[in-house]
Amino acid sequence: MKKLLLLFLLSAPALAVGQAATPVNTINFCGTDFTAPTACAPDSKYSVRCEGYQLTWMYLDYKMLTDFPEQFVRQIEKKHKHTERQALECMIMGQPAKGFRVSYPTESGMTYELIAYGVAKGQPVMVELTMDMDPEKTTDLPEMPRQIIQLSK
Repeated sequence: MKKLLLLFLLSAPALAVGQAATPVNTINFCGTDFTAPTACAPDSKYSVRCEGYQLTWMYLDYKMLTDFPEQFVRQIEKKHKHTERQALECMIMGQPAKGFRVSYPTESGMTYELIAYGVAKGQPVMVELTMDMDPEKTTDLPEMPRQIIQLSK
């Protein structure tokens, strides 16, 4: 599975380079187009960086959905000292999903990550939302990610 993660991380930029350009203010998530705020900049076809947050997603196959998210969180825990993790019940585009709420200190303060995984529009997907604030409920999320991830509170 580590080899699969490494393969994904190495091949993702190459896959993004060969794709047609998407308008800067639009992202496509599981076949649905979302308008990103004008201040946002897409990092790739699967990631957008905005003021105060970064939203990244990975399309998986059904088998990867069972093990990959746990391994992904373990990699974060290895990378950042003093990491805290909690289970997360949420929705991805209105469909039940599971995940993790991860927090860790950085030089600029605390960083909070919501890592949600499930099936949206028939596509297994994992979503990573990195923020500098700890969202308690869906309304605490920025507008664009709120359309994709809904918290159980």
